[in-house]
Amino acid sequence: RVYAAHLKGTKSYREPDYAEGAAFLIGNEGNGLTRELAESADWRIRIPMCGKVESLNAGIASAILMYEAQRQRRN
Repeated sequence: RVYAAHLKGTKSYREPDYAEGAAFLIGNEGNGLTRELAESADWRIRIPMCGKVESLNAGIASAILMYEAQRQRRN
């Protein structure tokens, strides 16, 4: 499955099952993913943020998603 990290994601990044494999689409901090690329994903997921934070650094977002995938695969 392909997951797009997106501000309008309908699922929290913790909900999907990444145990069978996953590809993550991550946009840059300024513009995010293009509409076409986001729509090509199987799911749009979001990383919840507190306060007035608008978005995460692309490297940080990637690390969070890859850590969650690895955590699920260890269990």
